[in-house]
Amino acid sequence: MSKLTKRVSVTASHQRVPSTPVLWRVLPQGLVFLVLGMLLSCILVPNASADSETFERENVTLKGSHTDMQFLAGRSIRITAKVADDVFAAGRDVTFDSASVQNAIVAGYDVELRGGTVADMIAAAANIKIAGIIKDDLVAAARSIRVSSDGTIGGDARFASETIDMEGRINGNMRAAAARITINGKISGKADLLAERIVIGSGAAIAGDLIYRSDEKPEIADGATIGGKVRRIEIDKSNLSTIGFSILGIGMFIALSWTVASLLLIIIVQLAFPGLMAAAAGQLQTNLWSNLGRGIAGLLLTVAVTGFLFASILAIPIGVALLFGIALVWLMGLVAVSNYIGLLLRRVRRASSADIQLAGGIGWAIAGAIVLGIVTLIPFVGGTVAGLAIAGGFGAAAAELWERLRAA
Repeated sequence: MSKLTKRVSVTASHQRVPSTPVLWRVLPQGLVFLVLGMLLSCILVPNASADSETFERENVTLKGSHTDMQFLAGRSIRITAKVADDVFAAGRDVTFDSASVQNAIVAGYDVELRGGTVADMIAAAANIKIAGIIKDDLVAAARSIRVSSDGTIGGDARFASETIDMEGRINGNMRAAAARITINGKISGKADLLAERIVIGSGAAIAGDLIYRSDEKPEIADGATIGGKVRRIEIDKSNLSTIGFSILGIGMFIALSWTVASLLLIIIVQLAFPGLMAAAAGQLQTNLWSNLGRGIAGLLLTVAVTGFLFASILAIPIGVALLFGIALVWLMGLVAVSNYIGLLLRRVRRASSADIQLAGGIGWAIAGAIVLGIVTLIPFVGGTVAGLAIAGGFGAAAAELWERLRAA
């Protein structure tokens, strides 16, 4: 297939955030970045090139002759044109009606090739019908796939569907997976099938082997011809448990690695900024809800800013740098809320109210992080509660850091 040309289309929508005193006092620099990002996105996002046809309407019809790539989007798409390059189409109904195109990449609900020729096709839809000529290979995934008696595939066919009906001709091999596969056409190569039910009709002619992976034997009607062998490949179900345990082991390893890495990062930040983290935890202790509001507002602003920066291609380096800065502040928020939870744990244990030593501070921060991790495991609400807690820590850390930068 020919090389694809990437096109960038940006549609941005932003939600109005109440201008509370907390927002203006804590994150004024965020508003500056937001305005800057909006301006950059307006200036730097390239306009769509006129080198190829691009349609985005309710009903789209492409006709005539074209020598360049075609990008089509709409509710109903009908292609009758002769296209010397690739066609990309997405819509509810996509129909190639006696068209002649090179490579076709199609997504929709109903996709149909009605006469005409396509060099190669990749299609994903609910229903796919082939009643034309595909010169080379077809790759299709759908709920229902049908190659009618008028359909010809010059190369190999690869299908994944719930039901597959092959009544036409495949000059190469057919590989398919479905709940039910019915073959009443001609296959010049082999048929490699995975299905619960396989029906080889009386009009079927398979020149090569019929390979099936199923608990049930294929239903081969009188009159069907198979040039090669009919053989079954056993599905080794014992391997499924091995695969499941392997996936579980990989998941546990990733979770353990993530936990250890998070604890190490908490220790590093606590060692690097002990005073800042203690002050942020103190802010959470004295004014929890205000800091939570700051954190949520900061999250909305940072998402908007980074989104606009990444939409502006030339501003991507600024967006990457901003992401690193945000990640650092969010890490500080995690450490701050861990310190806060550690202080609550220390109070529960009725420890001394005097300032604790550095090693003790790290210990309580780790204990708080472990409690936060346990909360995350609570079904349905755990992740939300932990996320809000970290947002509050983010608000407290950002506020404390901003005050220190202003005082510097």
